Amino acid sequence: MKDEDKIVVEGTFETGVDTAIAIADEIVSKIPLLNLAWGLSKVVLGAGLKLRQKRALEWVEMVRDNPDVFTEDVLRSEAFQDGFVYALEHFLRERSEAKRKAFKKIFLGFASSEDKDAFPLEKYTSTLAQLTAGDISVLRTLDGDRKDPNYQVEDPGGAFTQNLYSLISAGILHDRTNGRVYVTDKEAPFISVSDYGREFKAYLVS
Repeated sequence: MKDEDKIVVEGTFETGVDTAIAIADEIVSKIPLLNLAWGLSKVVLGAGLKLRQKRALEWVEMVRDNPDVFTEDVLRSEAFQDGFVYALEHFLRERSEAKRKAFKKIFLGFASSEDKDAFPLEKYTSTLAQLTAGDISVLRTLDGDRKDPNYQVEDPGGAFTQNLYSLISAGILHDRTNGRVYVTDKEAPFISVSDYGREFKAYLVS
């Protein structure tokens, strides 16, 4: 870390501007066992929490607002605590508000899962990170139930053909063009939504 960066971080700790973190601490104090995951997050993420306090508070508020999901049994689980820290770190880093909303929904799915070790939290996180706002917008419009090989999205002027290819690269769509000679690289491919794509699409918020 450069000296000037250290000054910024140290200044953040010393100025006492900890309003959002103080509110988050107060919320945590009223939710039995959440202090386990929150305390671990403070140790692991440290300055990151200080520098993105509002996002950290938003994350804690999500837990508070979903008591049916975040039960004591869930909060007590080490798998949940590890997932909490992992997810919060990526949530703090995410620049896009729309992606942060989707990420919270993904984490709610993780917390609700009976088998947290099997839940693809890291895979969903990686997929969300590599998609653009345009990719997500196009994915929302696709018919996830359509499985025939002749599904070609109407794309006047090639407005979102590149988005479709990005979704194919991410494993969300299958390319069903199958060498059709009259389809060029600039035209929308024939596609179908993959099983993974349907699962992932369910976590996107409108």
